[in-house]
Amino acid sequence: MKLKFKLGDILLLIGTLAAVILSIILWIFIMTNNQYFSHINQTSNVTEQSHSRNRIISNLFVPTSSYGFQNGQLYNLYDAKKNLPLEFSNELKDVKYGNIEKISSSRHKYEQMLNNSAYVQLTFPNEVSVNLLTKKDVTKNDQKFRRIFISPSNFYFYLGSDKSTTIYRVGLIKADFSRLRSYARNAHGRQPVKFVRLNDSYEVFYTQTEHWRVYSYLTNSQPDSYFVTRLLGTANVTARSSKKGWTTYSLNYYTKLRAPNTELKEADFLYSRYEKSKVMSTNERLLDSVEYVHKLGLSEQDLRYFDYSNGSVSYANYIEGLPVFLSSKNPQITTRFAQDAIEIAFNNTDLQIPIPFDGQTRTLPPSETVVHNLVNAGLKKAAIQRVIVAYRVEKDHSHDNLINLIPVYYVKAYNQWRSAAEWEKYGSSGVSQNQLVKGN
Repeated sequence: MKLKFKLGDILLLIGTLAAVILSIILWIFIMTNNQYFSHINQTSNVTEQSHSRNRIISNLFVPTSSYGFQNGQLYNLYDAKKNLPLEFSNELKDVKYGNIEKISSSRHKYEQMLNNSAYVQLTFPNEVSVNLLTKKDVTKNDQKFRRIFISPSNFYFYLGSDKSTTIYRVGLIKADFSRLRSYARNAHGRQPVKFVRLNDSYEVFYTQTEHWRVYSYLTNSQPDSYFVTRLLGTANVTARSSKKGWTTYSLNYYTKLRAPNTELKEADFLYSRYEKSKVMSTNERLLDSVEYVHKLGLSEQDLRYFDYSNGSVSYANYIEGLPVFLSSKNPQITTRFAQDAIEIAFNNTDLQIPIPFDGQTRTLPPSETVVHNLVNAGLKKAAIQRVIVAYRVEKDHSHDNLINLIPVYYVKAYNQWRSAAEWEKYGSSGVSQNQLVKGN
């Protein structure tokens, strides 16, 4: 018994020593390979950020309009249940891209393509880069385009730049647009339109008087503290009120957030960060603006890329195919890359719950009538850059958080957006062009 007891003690001691030695070895291995484990974690975070970024880009940069022909007539196509632009984005997910070939820069051939009944057209509100569409650098020059021509073939589609009237053919692998073509043939919403050259783009003019629906939404607005936390953080933030009814929150001299006080009855915020300017391509500006849109924490469900001009990138909510102007002349978010600062002007109103359509409509004249009235009011036709139908927000007094979306004509001139009614007012009052450019 005594010998047996000593043998057990010896085995226990050996086992304990082995466990201690193994622990020391593992500890040394972990400490000497900390960079390896950190790299795994960093790679995982980078991968997650990359997927998140691509998801946001896919949500924001979606074509917003669709066009097709029937019996020789061009129509604006819309179907609430079968959204053509979203269907196009879904069908691109498994597509691989081949060669990109420049076909033509002839204005005549470009206009022939615009009016070719064999193609379904999808357009962005303004030009974007080819690499942004493909989510990878497929071209060194990163050509710009505005519209996509879906051909009868699944082996390629065409991209068109309104500004340069250049057409590119893009080879496709594993593409199938048969369902998109079917949606286009059977779209419930059809409005006769035509393409008209304005400034440096081809804009859609409605050729008939149309009855547009009025929609209503319950809204939600985040408080100042929400945006202060997201944009400035929670430490070392100071606040000071000005005499004009604004509160400015400052992280330091270089980073600030201006918020409206309640008495102003506005919802427009301005975030600014001063930093040394750098040379950026259009694609880089578009991608950088995506990061700020996500950082704001506003609902991204209906947000879409809306405009790009003079270094500013704008995003708007799109409801039933039309953009929403949450204030008199601005969409939801505008990111401006100035010479020595980055500025983000945004509206904190989130469209939350749609109210069932109650039959209200607004009757709008043909687009040419609107342009004619603007010219008669004193606005130069050469200054008109875009003419669109969009929603103006109107407060519904039956409920604190209820708004109505009223369809009206919006016009871009002198790189500014205003309703057609506002432009008529400015034109008839004799406001100078310099004042118009400055927005006074």
